Amino acid sequence: MKGSVFKRCPCSNEELPRGRNGAVLACKKRHGTWGYRLDAGLDPETKKRRRPSASGFATKEDAEEALAEAIRAVDTGTWTDDKRETVGAYLDRWLKRKAPSLKTTTVDTYRTHIEKYLKPELGRYLLKDLRPAHVYAMLDVVADGRSAAMVHRVRATLRTALNAAVRERVLSWNPAKDLDMPREERVKVTPWSAAEVGAFLDGIADDRLANLFHLVAYLGLRRGEVLGLRWDDVDLVRRTVTIRQQIVHVNRGEQEKPCEYCGAIHAGQRFDAPKTEDSADVVHLDKGTVAVLLGMQLAQGEERADWGDAYVDHGLLFAREDGNPLAPNWLSERFGVLRDSVTVPMDESEPDGPRRPLPKITLHGLRHGTASLMIAAGVDIAIVSKVLRHSTIKLTVDTYGHLLPGVGESAAEARAALIPRTAKNTDGHSLATHGKDGQK
Repeated sequence: MKGSVFKRCPCSNEELPRGRNGAVLACKKRHGTWGYRLDAGLDPETKKRRRPSASGFATKEDAEEALAEAIRAVDTGTWTDDKRETVGAYLDRWLKRKAPSLKTTTVDTYRTHIEKYLKPELGRYLLKDLRPAHVYAMLDVVADGRSAAMVHRVRATLRTALNAAVRERVLSWNPAKDLDMPREERVKVTPWSAAEVGAFLDGIADDRLANLFHLVAYLGLRRGEVLGLRWDDVDLVRRTVTIRQQIVHVNRGEQEKPCEYCGAIHAGQRFDAPKTEDSADVVHLDKGTVAVLLGMQLAQGEERADWGDAYVDHGLLFAREDGNPLAPNWLSERFGVLRDSVTVPMDESEPDGPRRPLPKITLHGLRHGTASLMIAAGVDIAIVSKVLRHSTIKLTVDTYGHLLPGVGESAAEARAALIPRTAKNTDGHSLATHGKDGQK
């Protein structure tokens, strides 16, 4: 294994010093930069010649130290050849390769992070030169006016991409791992009360999409799921709906695909699989919701007849008047308009007294309300998790645990009952507890 260091400077060959044999020596002036080159022989796996090199070092000592590090990397089998690829070029290549195996919304998220944050701040660096300091500087830009959650998400995208680079042996380590990250505070869910949910649904009863919001509130459906529901997914006899697809918002361009039902491209949206495998499940209906769906079938039949041949049937429960799918982002905006149009009594015991607007929750807040109402009704948290189709019960507890009534008190009493005591408390009462055999 042969290696050497060299200096680059603006001096011409005539200006450089010479050795006894006439060979050109390194310039001794304090300008220019140092580099190294190494001939490390053939790679045992690829059989290609390995020639690690780097330049731009301020001193000869720095170049020699880097050369020694490269020799150690070759000796230990951790040296990789990144072919002088930049971070930006690698991220583009990674996403193109990864996209076919990802959900549409995930691809859009990755692409947004890459184009908005990662490439502008890190794209110019050579992949092999990327260091935690560069990543920290990028995250500082992301953090300016944005939440800690956004900082974590952007970092997660970069970490995922660089993990793939390590697996490819393009990098020997991941500079986006093991960083000191800002604490991400979990926002406590504050859904509407039962009275507020009822007031909202009553207040929008004349709206064409009132029944859509009924299903979200009663069944806890996600926005894309309720938009993607088809009549073929509904069994009114068994009182169930099956979640088989959703409609998602996508970036314009390559993420838009021809609709499987009509062949057209619906701008900025597309049909997609459910969010997770656990999301694709059966949801049970109450009797009132069955009656709502029966009424909807009749109303939709009348709309179809009014439009005649111009009706584009997608088989959806909720669609535009001509049968085409509703846009997810438009639906969220529509919910906000309807929410702001409803008021409720400031004091529920005085229905004719002063009124106030409803709290400004999002459409997804109606789904949170479903969980809240089940918990208030005493439904076990495991059942709540099943109804909401969460991937784990931990997610349900982390999100709604603060709404569970009396959990802390019950746990305190339960643990205290297990500790046998013979002393007396400050009131003179015995603290002794007894086991199952009645002995102290």
